[in-house]
Amino acid sequence: MNKKYLFLMSLILVMSIISCRSKKDLVYLQDTGAEILASEFTTNVPEYLIKTNDNLFVSIKSLNPEVNQLYNPAQSVGGMGGAQQLYSQQSDQYLNGYQVDSNGNISLPILGAVGIAGLSQAEAQAKVQERADEYLKDASVKVKLLNYKVSVMGEVTTPGVYYNYNSSLTVLEAISMANGITEYAKIDYVLVMRTSGKQSETFRLDLTKKDFLKSKAFFLQPNDVVYVEPHRIKNTNMNSAVYSLLLSTVSTAVLITSVILTNK
Repeated sequence: MNKKYLFLMSLILVMSIISCRSKKDLVYLQDTGAEILASEFTTNVPEYLIKTNDNLFVSIKSLNPEVNQLYNPAQSVGGMGGAQQLYSQQSDQYLNGYQVDSNGNISLPILGAVGIAGLSQAEAQAKVQERADEYLKDASVKVKLLNYKVSVMGEVTTPGVYYNYNSSLTVLEAISMANGITEYAKIDYVLVMRTSGKQSETFRLDLTKKDFLKSKAFFLQPNDVVYVEPHRIKNTNMNSAVYSLLLSTVSTAVLITSVILTNK
């Protein structure tokens, strides 16, 4: 009977050890030294090409105050503070932005339809500038993408959809937006899903190795999905409480039975 009790206790101990995880499993870039050379990074930030249904911020300023108010309504509601009010929420950005229609155009007051689908942000700005120069004197044009969003899912602290307003965003920055990884994250097998038109690509990144710095998915593109898979130890830990309770109950029963039989 004592042997059975020792066996059960040993089993509980083994399960406890198995459910533990090394902190090293959660360390990024484990194969790097004190410095990372520039040559170890991907050299080109991918240039995003504007697509149908993209939503754009378009600002046109000229010597004509009426045109300025037409394209920059924030000026009439408090300058920079007004701009923050007009674009502070995603719904506001949708309502106040210019959406690329099914023909690849944005429809601008006075300037009419301007075809920008398939162009980079800089090329789109140059094209709108060219059209503005035909109608307005000393016009200054600014074009920005409003719907640069990525989804971060899985074993991160705060999964969700995150918006980016810079020209680039890395997979590490996206995970940081989600407040980092959880203790169950499997960072050596992170999935990045990318859809472009009717085509889709998937990438697997090992964030523990510096090779991922050269991956096409290191710099994310609008609408990318980052999925941090759970480590298999998560299932073990989730079930370990049940198993431990069961084994503790059985071991207690065995111990009580052993004491009763011994005292007879």
